[in-house]
Amino acid sequence: MQPLTNCAFNKDGDKFITGSYDKTCKVWDTASGEELLTLTGHQNIVYCLSFNNPFGDLIATGSFDKTAKIWNSENGECMNTLKGHMGEIVCLTFDPHASFLATGAMDNSSKIWDVETGQNFLTLSGH
Repeated sequence: MQPLTNCAFNKDGDKFITGSYDKTCKVWDTASGEELLTLTGHQNIVYCLSFNNPFGDLIATGSFDKTAKIWNSENGECMNTLKGHMGEIVCLTFDPHASFLATGAMDNSSKIWDVETGQNFLTLSGH
């Protein structure tokens, strides 16, 4: 067993996700505690994660492998891998319409990504 780094509920509270030092994100049934999915593909710690609430059909994960991934929350398919940060990703969030994903990294930058295409269209630096 490896330590957890983060957890989050979907809007309805019937599912929650956990990130871990084991390089995975797991999706859990809240009522039963049953593991529903294991999202694998990161090469380092999954440090941050989020559902695209209020919809809940996507999950974003950010990793110390310097990538973020967008996953289908129902079947666990990786929809996009977001590459471009030069440092570990330590925070992320969807916009309220789930069209964009913002990531923040140890490279002192934040990036805004198009959720559908996975393209980075804005990089903010200055921290």
